[in-house]
Amino acid sequence: MKANSVEEELEHLAKLVDEAEELGIDPWPERKPPKPWAKYALASFMIIMMLSWVSRWMYRFADV
Repeated sequence: MKANSVEEELEHLAKLVDEAEELGIDPWPERKPPKPWAKYALASFMIIMMLSWVSRWMYRFADV
């Protein structure tokens, strides 16, 4: 469905929001609290990669 004006588009969106609320769907739910596990996972991955690169670089200078 293509709207011819902004008013028609807003009217269509208002109808959709009304239908969603009638069905029990919250169109604008509250934000969830942030979870830091992704930051910790990325940080640990980066630490492991950096240790791997440094050990590989230092191994070039070792006399084995």
